[in-house]
Amino acid sequence: MANLRSIGLTSLLLVAAAVASGADWKNQPFPNWNDDLVIRLVTDSPWAHAKSVNLMWVKPGDRPFDYKDVPGTTPNGTIKGGSPVGGIGVPRTSLPPKADIIVRWVSALPIRHATALYKLRQQKLGEAKLNSLIGAPSQDYVLEIFGVPAEVAHMGAGVVELETQRTSFLRTRSGRTIKPSKVEVVPQGLTISIQIHFPNSEPITIKDEEIECMSDLQIFRIHEKFRLSQMVYQNHLEL
Repeated sequence: MANLRSIGLTSLLLVAAAVASGADWKNQPFPNWNDDLVIRLVTDSPWAHAKSVNLMWVKPGDRPFDYKDVPGTTPNGTIKGGSPVGGIGVPRTSLPPKADIIVRWVSALPIRHATALYKLRQQKLGEAKLNSLIGAPSQDYVLEIFGVPAEVAHMGAGVVELETQRTSFLRTRSGRTIKPSKVEVVPQGLTISIQIHFPNSEPITIKDEEIECMSDLQIFRIHEKFRLSQMVYQNHLEL
């Protein structure tokens, strides 16, 4: 399997697009998924949407944000980390104008299945380890914003968590609004993953038809739609 630590998000998407016609999770029961299908599920599927977002580092009237404001980017230090999927990288000397990110439901069973298979093969573990890698289902719906540049958290992960929780919400086509119960920021080298937990005390159902996911981190915004009829896996709606 291609080592995800050695290739960037753009390469992943090209691979996913190239094999899209031949990889079909509906016709290949888990765990009989090939490596291309595993990549496709976590990058470009009903549960995972890849997109490019513009990054706005300056608000009107503010001093331009400088990369030197980020700890570790001065000549006396370096940023720990690497590519958007991990590994060792080099300090950035300028702020990126755009970011390639993935908005995906990491609590959904097909995403958990694909992630577990990737880890199993990457770490060359025995099949007996697969169930433990899948783990127990989350008590929440968890939406992940993956591949966010680490500079977004230059004021601390806590600031990102608070702002994400304050501005994020789900909205169903029927008009129901769901606010987050908590937000977690997970460092991943030169990027961070923002995991937004939404309570499922009043479950989302197929009758809701579509959900909009919105979040405003000031530096960038997310407005993503997911069609629920496409998110049925093993006869269940998965989020």
